[in-house]
Amino acid sequence: MVKIKFKQIRFPEATPPPSSDQAEPASDQAKPVTKPGKFKKFKKPLLISLIIFLVCLTYGLFVAFLIKSPAVATGQAIKASFNSLQNKNLAEAETNLASAQDNLNQVNSKFKLISWTRFIPFFGSYTKDAHHGLQAAQYSLETADLVFKAIKPYADVLGLEGAESQLNIQSAEEKIIFILETLNKISPQLNTIAAKVELIEAEISQINPRRYPQSIQGKPVRAQLTTIQQSLQSTKETLSNIDPLLTLLPKLLGQEKPQKYLLIFQNDAEIRGSGGFLTAYAILETHLGKVTPVFSEDIYRLDARFGNRLPAPDPIKKYLPLVYNWHLRDMNLSPDFTVSMDTFYPHYKEVAKYKDVDGIIAIDTQVPVDLLKVLGKVGVANWGEYHSEIVPECNCPQVVYKMEDYATRPTYYIKENRKGMIGPLMHSILLNMMNSPKKLWPQFMEIILKDIQEKHLMFYFPDDQEMQAVAEAFNASGRIKDYQGDYFHLNDTNFAGAKSNLYVEQEISQEIDIASDGTITKTVTIIYTNPEPPDDCNLETGGLCLNGFLRDWVRIYVPEGSELIEILGSDIDPTTSKDLGKTVIEAFIELRPESKTKLIVKYRLPFQHDSSQDYKLFIQKQPGAKNHQYIVTLGNTTEEFELDADKELSL
Repeated sequence: MVKIKFKQIRFPEATPPPSSDQAEPASDQAKPVTKPGKFKKFKKPLLISLIIFLVCLTYGLFVAFLIKSPAVATGQAIKASFNSLQNKNLAEAETNLASAQDNLNQVNSKFKLISWTRFIPFFGSYTKDAHHGLQAAQYSLETADLVFKAIKPYADVLGLEGAESQLNIQSAEEKIIFILETLNKISPQLNTIAAKVELIEAEISQINPRRYPQSIQGKPVRAQLTTIQQSLQSTKETLSNIDPLLTLLPKLLGQEKPQKYLLIFQNDAEIRGSGGFLTAYAILETHLGKVTPVFSEDIYRLDARFGNRLPAPDPIKKYLPLVYNWHLRDMNLSPDFTVSMDTFYPHYKEVAKYKDVDGIIAIDTQVPVDLLKVLGKVGVANWGEYHSEIVPECNCPQVVYKMEDYATRPTYYIKENRKGMIGPLMHSILLNMMNSPKKLWPQFMEIILKDIQEKHLMFYFPDDQEMQAVAEAFNASGRIKDYQGDYFHLNDTNFAGAKSNLYVEQEISQEIDIASDGTITKTVTIIYTNPEPPDDCNLETGGLCLNGFLRDWVRIYVPEGSELIEILGSDIDPTTSKDLGKTVIEAFIELRPESKTKLIVKYRLPFQHDSSQDYKLFIQKQPGAKNHQYIVTLGNTTEEFELDADKELSL
């Protein structure tokens, strides 16, 4: 019998036809099938990476918990030290600073436990930022210690408590002479402080704000980091110019020889291009820190001698009714104070009694108001008493009302030198400052620095390039600046609109729209509001006309080459021109008391924005202007602030 063997043959399983709910494959080719072994190759490393990440995170959180207590204590001690210094207690400030250093040492010690994580991708970036922050904190404490040591010899002059007085200084002249004679001694210390600030700035600049969220629990984070970086950059630049200031301050105050200055009063209640209406002037002399008034006069007397020498420029012909000649009082049309003084000063010398001066100092009403807030009532011989309290006659400070009342109210007789009180008033204020208790001196210094920053106090040195350079370095000369990026400056000029700027408020919003190709279009909305009732502006009745019908020549300075798209709300056809390296958009509005008006300007910038970079915007404040409200919007980012000084934004 023959046995036959059959080989078993396996046939592929038949694929069931697709159901009606399944889509048929688009191709006859077989779909690639991932082999189970291939997934296993990736599964193990992923699991290991996840475990390492979780371990690092847990370890990092544990160390953060250890660091939290000394970190909070460090912050509290720094704050306490600052508050002690604000309260003029130097010894207490030094004690709190030492406590802050002890706590920071503990933070640094515990931070070493996680410093190695800076090599881990992603997580390491935040460790590096923390390292830069801690290093900056250490430099900051060292800087504060240097500052305390630098000011210790001046504790008596600065009105600081808790430090042994090294001096027996009584009179104001002695205080000033001591400061002038010892300024050169603190220069090396300030250079060391400047070097420390550079180190702080270098550390903080390495932190990328874009790595952090806009806010955490409603508190801004990214914007705060950007602000700190910008402030440090500004501080570094200021300190780099401190040497020339210390060299020139004795010269300014007449240590070597008497100096003569032209003091100009700009009435910001009637705003003009580089401050306010030029209403009065005085000659002051400084010698060994003592300020002596030499002469004071109404600007109209100076104009009477100047006469009709010059034809009025086009803006005056266009907007100032029945004025055909260019008077000295109208020569600050430029928004750049230095440019305005370049025009004014040569013509001033043609008719002035005191022709040659060492410099020009310009102030507006804010300066006496701020000083009188500290001094209280001040008497001026033959002119009465002045103070800063708000009075119902004008809903404004009494010193402003008295100056305006005497200078502006019409009379049936000729009032001689109607604005000549400015010189005696400022001399009386200066005299009271110099004879005031030492504890008030720091407040006066703060006021002077604030008023320089807010452009209520400006300087011009026509024949001294060194002094002028220092003034410009400290932004004390009212210059319109060059800037690489977006730029904005709003300039208002009150032409025959009474003293309405005493009351007019402004809100400025800027909406920035960036197209996909980087094209930038901006819409600027300016809302002018005058909430106060009108005054009696009838010359025959002898009323004091402060709040009247505002006639405002508006100029908006934007990057040169910008293209105007439209203007809404202007009483004239819009025009553009070029000035000071900028494109100028010109408009004109009128505003009645107890009303508001809106000006909308839309324009296109001459360059495109690189989306990989932050958007930079520089806004310059008009000299003499109030601190108006601003809102700047770019996409989902909004910045709201009060413009109290020139400001750079990084959005």
